[in-house]
Formats: sequence, C-alpha cells, structure tokens
Amino acid sequence: MEIRKIQVTGAGDTRIISLPKEWAERNQLDKGSNVIIKELSTGDLIIFPQNSSLEPQKRVTRIIESDHVNRDILAAYLLGSDIITVVSKNKETLAQKSNIRDLSRQLIGLEILGETQESIELHFLIGEEKENPRKYVKRCFSIANQMQNDAITAFLKGDAALAREVIDRDTEVNRLYFLIVRMLKIMADDKREVSYLKGPACLDWRMVATYSEDLGDASVEFARNVKEIPDMHKMLSSDTLKKIRLLGDSTTELLTQSLDNFFEQNVIGAEIIKKKITTELRDEHSKIQDDISKLEKEVVWQLSSLLNLFKVLHETAIDIGDLVIAKVND
Repeated sequence: MEIRKIQVTGAGDTRIISLPKEWAERNQLDKGSNVIIKELSTGDLIIFPQNSSLEPQKRVTRIIESDHVNRDILAAYLLGSDIITVVSKNKETLAQKSNIRDLSRQLIGLEILGETQESIELHFLIGEEKENPRKYVKRCFSIANQMQNDAITAFLKGDAALAREVIDRDTEVNRLYFLIVRMLKIMADDKREVSYLKGPACLDWRMVATYSEDLGDASVEFARNVKEIPDMHKMLSSDTLKKIRLLGDSTTELLTQSLDNFFEQNVIGAEIIKKKITTELRDEHSKIQDDISKLEKEVVWQLSSLLNLFKVLHETAIDIGDLVIAKVND
C-alpha cells in the first residue's frame, strides 16, 4: 500500500495524483493512455486501464497432497478458484486420485481436465460471474422444502422407500449450497461492482442458502427415523395424523411464500407469515405435541424428531422473513 499526496492545480478546481510507475508499466500505460475511474457505492474510487477486461483473472490454487487434501480442495472451490492443481509430495505417485475424483463429482462445475502420475488438475467450468444466483438459491430451497414434505408423507404412509429418497436428495442440496457459497463469495469480493449482487446483499442470500441446508439436514434426520421405524405412524390416532398432514401442508406453503417474499422484498408478506406461524401454526404444533406426550416414553422419544422438524421449518420461515423486515429498519 502506498500513500500519495493530492496536488491542486490551476484555480484550485483540479486535484491530481500520480500513478505508481510499476503499475503503469505493467499495464502499458504511457502519455495519452486512458484509464477508467469508477466510484463505488462505498464512496471509494477504483482506477483501471480502459483496455482492461472487466472479466476477472483466472484464480489458480496449487495444493500439495496431504491427508486433508479433500478439505483443501473444497476450501479452494468455495473461495472461487478456477483452476485447482493437486500435486504429490516429492514427485511421488498421487495416492488420493480416487478420493479427489469422488469429491469433484460432488461439486457442481468442477471437472478434471488434466492428469499425470504425480498431479491432477481440476477446472471450474461455469462462468458464475455472469450468472444470477437466484435460480440456484431457489432450486436449493425448493428441493429442501420438498424433502421435508416427503419426509412427513413417508411418516404418514410408513413408506421407508420414500424416506430413503429424502436422504439421498440431501446430496443435491449440499452440491447447490457449495456452488451458491462460491458464487456469493466472488460477488462479495467484486471490487468493480459489476456483479448481480453487491456485498451486503450477498450476506442475506448466503443466509437463505444456509437455511436451505439446515432444512435439508432436519428432513434427513427425521427420514432416517422413518426408515428405521416405518410403523411409527401406527402409534398415533387418525385424528393426530390428520393434524400432522394439515400442519405439514400449511408449512410447505408458507416456506414457499417466505422465499417469494425474500426475492420480492415483500415486508408485508413477511410480517403476515411471521404472525401466522407464531399464532395458528404454533397452536397446531402444540396440539400435536400434547397428543404425543400422552404416549409411552419410548414412543415420545421416537417422535421427538417430528416435533423438531416442525420447529426447524417454522423457524426457517420466520428467519427468512426477518431478513426482509430488518431492511426496513436499516
């Protein structure tokens, strides 16, 4: 970092600052060359050559193979690396190629484009700087929302196969979540502010993506219990099962509306959902909890994951709404 003094010329209307010589030479700037000066939303100024592309430079990461190579690759992916090269120690044969291949299949857009005995090269092939992350956030949330709905359906029908499908679908939620985090990280670091989202908004979108993953995880936890004990629903009366179905349908609808409110920044809609959850849905949840509490302790314990799932679903809808409501008070 350099500190340079501003000079004033003429009648005091013009401020001048000199450019670093090394930077000018590196960008082939000389007398008569044009540069672009842009004011950011923060009030800061950035300067870049007129002939420079708005496309960012390729981000390259080199990783030495270790026991935690998959963790290092995931970190590089999330931080926005376009090319990740993994090399072995001391020019030995790369020992974890199989694990690296498996990981690449779990990360959207990451493909193996080069390989030798001692190294493997992964390239990210989606131009996310030009992408709108909305479709990925919406898709991730939609899958997670359907997972919870199917988990409840699997419980009500004693359908172990459907419960297994819920568990398997969590992989897709995780893949989309990692891609969203990567995209938002790059957008938040965009100094030229050419991205679809600016820094502060990226944090809200990241939170919504995190809520999607939490929603998926809670659905998987309950689905695992259904898979192990598919006859759990037989422990409840038909009246209680009906309450669960109605609460599940209402919750699915409210979660969908909460995401729409977020995208539309609909404060009134967010407040309506919050009120409905804290009154009507909370009352229905309490009624189901009272019905379950009358059963044997072992059954109550087995059904605790159902009550926890509803709790997570309702908190998720409220939290997404709060992201919208909070902006009114900024």
